[in-house]
Amino acid sequence: MGALHWLILFPYYFFTALTLFLVFSIVSRVTRAGSGANSLALGAIVVSVVLTALPLITGTTYIADYSWPGLVFLLVVSLGLALIDTVLKPSLDLPLDQELEDV
Repeated sequence: MGALHWLILFPYYFFTALTLFLVFSIVSRVTRAGSGANSLALGAIVVSVVLTALPLITGTTYIADYSWPGLVFLLVVSLGLALIDTVLKPSLDLPLDQELEDV
């Protein structure tokens, strides 16, 4: 059971990266930065891994601290950010939108 407990980190990586991608997208949209989708996604993934793994490596948190309420919080925040991004899209169009539509 101890080894399976580490599997909780995978949803944390995913939802943290998703939330950070939306944050980077909104910041890019508001500041009119011409950032591409690949650079935003790469930045979100790298920061997600650091934010999730660094507290475990330094010993400030334990694997038991990563539980379902944190995932629900990340899910709610990512849905809220997706709503904000959708509302901003018609008025603040970016080249990033065309890249994401082509995918």
